[in-house]
Amino acid sequence: MLGGEKELLIELLKAFVSGERLDGAKLERLASLPDRTEAAKYVHFYKGAARQLAAQKLSASGQALEDVLRGRKAGDIAALSKAFLADYDEAFEAIEGSLAVL
Repeated sequence: MLGGEKELLIELLKAFVSGERLDGAKLERLASLPDRTEAAKYVHFYKGAARQLAAQKLSASGQALEDVLRGRKAGDIAALSKAFLADYDEAFEAIEGSLAVL
């Protein structure tokens, strides 16, 4: 997706770990509102970052959660949120670890 631009990838990885962290409490609060538009936008932001970084597991769990929040599909928001948060933590740790060895 980045056309072999290693330096760009490194910058994107650094931005991912130095940017605003995904906040489970914020996601829960937004998802509990009658209008889940802001929750969907919040998930979309992190899902989009995951796609840019080829973090496929995080991207997939984000898409599943976003689809339910937007009413495109039925699903258990609490369970999907838990999976998304776990995938985020896993991706974050992997990216942080890979940057530490550069």
